[in-house]
Amino acid sequence: MTRLLENLPVLGVGASLSLSTDPDPVMLAKLADGPSFIEYAGQVDIESVIDEVTRVTATRTPVLFHPAYINFCGSFANSSEWLKQTARHINKVGSPWFAQDLAYCFWQQGPGYSTQLGNFLPPILNEASVELAATRIREVQAAVSTVVAIEPPPMTFVVGTMSLLSFIGELATKTDCAVLLDMGHLVSYEMASGNRVTDELAALPCERVIEVHIAGGRLVSDDTAPVYVDAHESAILDQSWQMLTTLLPLLPNLKAVCYECEGMDEQTVIETLRTIRRLVRQHSSAAPLVAKIDAGNKP
Repeated sequence: MTRLLENLPVLGVGASLSLSTDPDPVMLAKLADGPSFIEYAGQVDIESVIDEVTRVTATRTPVLFHPAYINFCGSFANSSEWLKQTARHINKVGSPWFAQDLAYCFWQQGPGYSTQLGNFLPPILNEASVELAATRIREVQAAVSTVVAIEPPPMTFVVGTMSLLSFIGELATKTDCAVLLDMGHLVSYEMASGNRVTDELAALPCERVIEVHIAGGRLVSDDTAPVYVDAHESAILDQSWQMLTTLLPLLPNLKAVCYECEGMDEQTVIETLRTIRRLVRQHSSAAPLVAKIDAGNKP
């Protein structure tokens, strides 16, 4: 798998947003300092988004499909029909890999979106959950023709006997999949658990990390400690920026850095992309990623 990951395309610094809402992905993609790729979360049915995706790819901007309906953990199997439609969706838009949060999207048997629960719910971090999640991941790998990546979800609570990166690392090795790390999600884990991500990095196969996310967030205080809440329409917190600069030197196969920016204004998006590019140049150990940024946005 390592060689396969090394051969994935380097996408650079991009933006993740909803295709049909502001900021307009096509307008962003046309700007000189705009995103070098667009990541989107759409419904499983490709026909529901193909017009918007085609508008983006017409600007010579690659796309990544990042949905919110795959069951990567738990006892309920994914719908075989949804997996077939997912594979069709990926193939038609040319998404070079397929990533989603490793969390509960739904409880009942059959297909569903994470909105049914209001948000992702994190898995129990123990060996039993590793085995169940490995089964779910292999289901998806058997259905799609591209690399599958798992993403630690946002966490307002932590339950289990394993550390988060031990859990993700064991899963990635067991299923031979890739990893996506979200900086805010890692910050949320630190706040919820009291653990430090840097203390757990030895358990993570860092060479499997192909993409990172950074996004806005809010701190909500409770009776004991602040809780990190994912909020893409908010400013990026200092803790997330620090997490990014800490991890960039440790990810040699990184292909993409993505700013999740739903609800942000165009100028903020462009300024944030510039900041991310500067940090990647300064801190990343992934030479092809730096070279992609230096070469400019488009293929």
